[in-house]
Amino acid sequence: MESLELRIFREVAYVKSITKAAENMGYVQSNITAHIKKLETELNTTLLIRNNKGVTLTHDGERLLLQAEKIISLLDETSRSFKSSEKSLKIGATQTAAGYLLPQCLMKYKNKFPDVSISVYTLNQNILSAQLGKGQLDCLITNRSQDIIQGKQVFQYPEELLLIAPISCQYLDEVLRYPIITNGIESCPYRKILLNWWYLHQSNLPDIIELDTVEAILNLVANGGGFSLLPKNVLCGRQDIRTFIIEELQSTSIHMWVAKDKHPSEYTALKDILEEELESG
Repeated sequence: MESLELRIFREVAYVKSITKAAENMGYVQSNITAHIKKLETELNTTLLIRNNKGVTLTHDGERLLLQAEKIISLLDETSRSFKSSEKSLKIGATQTAAGYLLPQCLMKYKNKFPDVSISVYTLNQNILSAQLGKGQLDCLITNRSQDIIQGKQVFQYPEELLLIAPISCQYLDEVLRYPIITNGIESCPYRKILLNWWYLHQSNLPDIIELDTVEAILNLVANGGGFSLLPKNVLCGRQDIRTFIIEELQSTSIHMWVAKDKHPSEYTALKDILEEELESG
């Protein structure tokens, strides 16, 4: 029994699909199948049952997955202990979180761990999720609620959302005269919630201005260019923007995910700092 076979089996178990596991690991499907078959032959048991939706684990498959988790974790820990003593923290994050939440958190983290090099990536969340599963990221901070199959959620905190508009707007009805300012990511929860709110009150298509950064959105709103929707923490006491609390808006949450083989000691410090920062906001 080799570690590669256990890693392949674990990947298949996570994604519940031989085809998807092959894509994630960069192998052809027949290679994945052959390694699983070899494991089943060595253990003299059936580990997977194929069905129309993919595969499910047998009882013995569940037992092996528990053992595989322990073995792979031990192997990875041993490997890390022989590598360079330089430590790093690689974080995937939404542009909003990277812009308003992480700077303060990383300053506190760096004060506690000055020898750790830190990298933050703000790619598409689907790409970041795949990188987390492949071990290319240590953690992922997102506001999308759907599960990340190859990670485990260790933190969730509700966000308070505010409608933001030019300071000249005294009443909510005035806001609808302005263009919507949002990012260009159609899967972004803030964008979806804002557009849903628009269509509750208007039948016509909105005029939309798309900007890539939170700071650009805030500045355009402050200059009278339109209105937007952002977490309360983003505003940082700005006096040049009007805010409205809309009870009917859907809620969002900040989620922190880590790779499934991560030990608590590797992410607890950052998780605690994130929680402290959100609560203080």
